[in-house]
Amino acid sequence: MALMNKDETAMKRRFIAGAKCPKCGAMDRVVMLTTAEHEWIECIECDYTENRPTHIEAPDVPTVADEVGVIQFKPRSKS
Repeated sequence: MALMNKDETAMKRRFIAGAKCPKCGAMDRVVMLTTAEHEWIECIECDYTENRPTHIEAPDVPTVADEVGVIQFKPRSKS
């Protein structure tokens, strides 16, 4: 059995102030749990859990170079 590093087993637990549980609606009962691998939230009232999404890549947006042009303003002729 391999020995685990302290950082590999460490879990941070933080309450999210003002957060409302999406399932039961309890206020200030949602905690964010973080490990080295992932993050998720839990409600301590109803045991609701939700995984935080992993990195989502932005869709490829075609890059179009800005067009630069010269505009000349000509004074109006007085009629």
